[in-house]
Amino acid sequence: MTRVVLMLALAASWACDARAQDYHGKATMTVYEAGGDTSLDLNVRYTAGNFTTWAGYYGTQNDDNQGRAGVEYDWKRPNLFLVPSVQIASHGFVGGSVYSEIGPTVFLVAGFSRTNLHPYANLTFDPNESWQLGAGWHIGDEDSLTGYTIWDNRLDTGQQVTHVVLKHYMPRKRRITLDTSYKSGHGDEGVYVHGFAEQVEDDWGRWFVKGAVDQHANYGPDTMVRLGGGFRF
Repeated sequence: MTRVVLMLALAASWACDARAQDYHGKATMTVYEAGGDTSLDLNVRYTAGNFTTWAGYYGTQNDDNQGRAGVEYDWKRPNLFLVPSVQIASHGFVGGSVYSEIGPTVFLVAGFSRTNLHPYANLTFDPNESWQLGAGWHIGDEDSLTGYTIWDNRLDTGQQVTHVVLKHYMPRKRRITLDTSYKSGHGDEGVYVHGFAEQVEDDWGRWFVKGAVDQHANYGPDTMVRLGGGFRF
């Protein structure tokens, strides 16, 4: 299945003849399938200066839906990249996070997130009440290799997810992102699970496609397949 997702993501690039442009908006549609159930997420982001705002809608076959909106600020200084963000969603959800990269060519990754524990469709598939710690390497002018772990620091679930992310740029600003992760911990029913996830994104000019296969998505029993894509404007 992983090879199929990778081939789908790479095959879309045959029509690519886009020139590099300065886009500020990004629209994404993603389909999720797990255990015979299908859901859909729509998301729009827009960047103005150092601020990025977004709005999204997630819905399932069972009419379980949630709208959300948020804002983040990219704060860049020599040897420091800091991104605080705040998000709200229907059903009374409020959450916030801070992500940072500290250092020049080799850098430290550190982060923190917290919510008010209201119901939330977790589409990051990492613990929401968490610490994040890792390291990365800027390879040349644009490529990077990053490894980090995100783990629960509030709910005593033992959940943790370790990611290894490679970003590789090619001519005409085309970018391939590969994200391999391993998770372990207890789900909502207290059952201990562990498994791998693999995600690939092919990004060129205005367009991008992505796909993933995720064992025990959100620490449930099912393997999830995610396919999506979108455009910049």
